[in-house]
Amino acid sequence: MDAKRLIDLGNAALPQLVLAHLMASGDLERHLRLIRRHHRRRRDAMIGAIRTYLPGAVVHGAAAGLHLMITLDARTYAGSDADLATAALAHGVKVHPLSWHTQLPHRPGLVLGYAAGSPTQIVEGVKVIGGLV
Repeated sequence: MDAKRLIDLGNAALPQLVLAHLMASGDLERHLRLIRRHHRRRRDAMIGAIRTYLPGAVVHGAAAGLHLMITLDARTYAGSDADLATAALAHGVKVHPLSWHTQLPHRPGLVLGYAAGSPTQIVEGVKVIGGLV
Protein backbone atom coordinates (compact mmCIF):
# COMPACT_ATOMS: atom_id res chain seq x y z
CA MET A 1 0.00 0.00 0.00
CA ASP A 2 2.89 2.37 0.75
CA ALA A 3 4.44 1.68 -2.66
CA LYS A 4 1.09 2.26 -4.42
CA ARG A 5 0.60 5.55 -2.57
CA LEU A 6 4.07 6.73 -3.68
CA ILE A 7 3.60 5.59 -7.28
CA ASP A 8 0.16 7.03 -8.07
CA LEU A 9 -0.51 9.51 -5.24
CA GLY A 10 -3.35 7.43 -3.85
CA ASN A 11 -5.78 6.69 -6.69
CA ALA A 12 -8.74 4.68 -5.46
CA ALA A 13 -8.31 0.95 -6.03
CA LEU A 14 -12.00 0.14 -6.68
CA PRO A 15 -12.33 2.19 -9.92
CA GLN A 16 -9.06 0.64 -11.12
CA LEU A 17 -10.40 -2.86 -10.43
CA VAL A 18 -13.67 -2.06 -12.22
CA LEU A 19 -11.77 -0.75 -15.26
CA ALA A 20 -9.54 -3.84 -15.25
CA HIS A 21 -12.66 -6.05 -15.21
CA LEU A 22 -14.26 -4.11 -18.08
CA MET A 23 -11.08 -4.44 -20.11
CA ALA A 24 -10.62 -8.15 -19.39
CA SER A 25 -14.27 -9.03 -20.11
CA GLY A 26 -14.39 -7.15 -23.43
CA ASP A 27 -17.25 -4.96 -22.19
CA LEU A 28 -15.15 -1.81 -22.49
CA GLU A 29 -14.38 -2.47 -26.17
CA ARG A 30 -18.06 -3.20 -26.91
CA HIS A 31 -19.09 0.02 -25.18
CA LEU A 32 -16.48 2.03 -27.10
CA ARG A 33 -17.67 0.62 -30.44
CA LEU A 34 -21.26 1.56 -29.58
CA ILE A 35 -20.44 5.08 -28.40
CA ARG A 36 -18.19 5.72 -31.43
CA ARG A 37 -21.12 4.92 -33.75
CA HIS A 38 -23.37 7.34 -31.84
CA HIS A 39 -20.78 10.12 -31.94
CA ARG A 40 -20.01 9.48 -35.62
CA ARG A 41 -23.71 9.95 -36.48
CA ARG A 42 -23.79 13.18 -34.49
CA ARG A 43 -20.59 14.46 -36.09
CA ASP A 44 -21.83 13.60 -39.58
CA ALA A 45 -25.15 15.34 -38.87
CA MET A 46 -23.26 18.47 -37.79
CA ILE A 47 -21.00 18.46 -40.84
CA GLY A 48 -24.00 17.98 -43.14
CA ALA A 49 -25.87 20.82 -41.44
CA ILE A 50 -22.83 23.09 -41.72
CA ARG A 51 -22.63 22.38 -45.45
CA THR A 52 -26.35 23.16 -45.79
CA TYR A 53 -26.80 26.16 -43.48
CA LEU A 54 -23.26 27.62 -43.33
CA PRO A 55 -21.92 26.95 -46.83
CA GLY A 56 -19.07 29.48 -46.46
CA ALA A 57 -17.74 27.85 -43.28
CA VAL A 58 -14.62 25.71 -43.21
CA VAL A 59 -14.73 22.71 -40.85
CA HIS A 60 -11.61 21.83 -38.87
CA GLY A 61 -10.94 18.87 -36.57
CA ALA A 62 -13.54 16.44 -37.88
CA ALA A 63 -11.28 13.43 -37.31
CA ALA A 64 -10.83 13.81 -33.55
CA GLY A 65 -12.66 14.74 -30.39
CA LEU A 66 -16.28 15.63 -29.76
CA HIS A 67 -16.09 19.19 -31.11
CA LEU A 68 -15.71 20.79 -34.50
CA MET A 69 -14.13 24.12 -35.15
CA ILE A 70 -15.48 26.22 -37.98
CA THR A 71 -14.06 29.38 -39.47
CA LEU A 72 -16.32 31.75 -41.34
CA ASP A 73 -15.54 33.52 -44.56
CA ALA A 74 -15.13 37.25 -43.87
CA ARG A 75 -17.19 38.00 -46.99
CA THR A 76 -20.07 35.97 -45.50
CA TYR A 77 -19.74 37.14 -41.90
CA ALA A 78 -17.98 40.37 -41.00
CA GLY A 79 -18.97 40.48 -37.33
CA SER A 80 -17.31 39.29 -34.17
CA ASP A 81 -17.44 35.59 -33.33
CA ALA A 82 -18.14 36.55 -29.70
CA ASP A 83 -21.23 38.51 -30.83
CA LEU A 84 -22.33 35.54 -32.92
CA ALA A 85 -21.94 33.18 -29.94
CA THR A 86 -23.95 35.60 -27.76
CA ALA A 87 -26.72 35.80 -30.35
CA ALA A 88 -26.76 32.01 -30.71
CA LEU A 89 -27.07 31.61 -26.94
CA ALA A 90 -30.04 34.00 -26.96
CA HIS A 91 -31.65 31.48 -29.34
CA GLY A 92 -30.79 28.53 -27.09
CA VAL A 93 -27.66 27.38 -28.93
CA LYS A 94 -24.48 27.26 -26.87
CA VAL A 95 -21.16 27.60 -28.75
CA HIS A 96 -17.74 29.04 -28.00
CA PRO A 97 -16.28 31.84 -30.08
CA LEU A 98 -12.93 30.89 -31.56
CA SER A 99 -11.49 34.15 -30.22
CA TRP A 100 -11.66 32.66 -26.70
CA HIS A 101 -9.08 30.07 -27.76
CA THR A 102 -6.48 32.04 -29.68
CA GLN A 103 -4.18 34.99 -29.23
CA LEU A 104 -3.26 35.44 -32.88
CA PRO A 105 -5.39 37.27 -35.46
CA HIS A 106 -7.85 34.87 -37.05
CA ARG A 107 -10.97 34.61 -39.10
CA PRO A 108 -14.16 34.64 -37.04
CA GLY A 109 -15.14 31.14 -36.00
CA LEU A 110 -16.88 28.92 -33.51
CA VAL A 111 -16.19 25.76 -31.54
CA LEU A 112 -19.22 23.49 -31.79
CA GLY A 113 -19.79 20.46 -29.57
CA TYR A 114 -21.81 17.48 -30.70
CA ALA A 115 -21.58 14.99 -27.82
CA ALA A 116 -24.73 15.97 -25.92
CA GLY A 117 -27.36 16.54 -28.60
CA SER A 118 -29.29 14.24 -30.88
CA PRO A 119 -28.63 14.54 -34.62
CA THR A 120 -31.95 16.41 -34.97
CA GLN A 121 -31.01 18.89 -32.22
CA ILE A 122 -27.59 19.39 -33.78
CA VAL A 123 -29.07 20.18 -37.19
CA GLU A 124 -31.53 22.63 -35.63
CA GLY A 125 -28.72 24.35 -33.72
CA VAL A 126 -26.59 24.77 -36.83
CA LYS A 127 -29.65 26.04 -38.68
CA VAL A 128 -30.05 28.77 -36.01
CA ILE A 129 -26.41 29.77 -36.40
CA GLY A 130 -26.83 29.83 -40.19
CA GLY A 131 -29.79 32.16 -39.81
CA LEU A 132 -27.75 34.48 -37.61
CA VAL A 133 -24.86 34.58 -40.06
